[in-house]
Amino acid sequence: VVFFVIPLLLLGLSSLFMQKTVGFTVLGSFLVIGVVLGIARFIWWWKKQEGLQKCLACLDRRTDMNNTMKTLPEDMQFLKSKVSLLAEHTGLPEDEEAGDAQKGSDGTADDVAAENEEV
Repeated sequence: VVFFVIPLLLLGLSSLFMQKTVGFTVLGSFLVIGVVLGIARFIWWWKKQEGLQKCLACLDRRTDMNNTMKTLPEDMQFLKSKVSLLAEHTGLPEDEEAGDAQKGSDGTADDVAAENEEV
């Protein structure tokens, strides 16, 4: 944005004033007024409506999400080990759902419907 849009905007505004016609000069003047009002609104938001705090909070959320995604595989391994310890402690048979799926079902819709009717 900073290295493409702003220079392009300034080049366009300067070319409007270089045309030496009343219509383009008036259009350029309106656009300059719009840019100045936009900058003033941004400064108002940044200073008076806690824009700085909102930006910092957004960056903190993104950093937290990035750290969460980086540590997700380790967290999943930890959780899997805890679940297996809990299953061992309670005497729950391992992979009960996987055992049901391997009993000979080939995964067709009729088999799924028959299994649902049994439940």
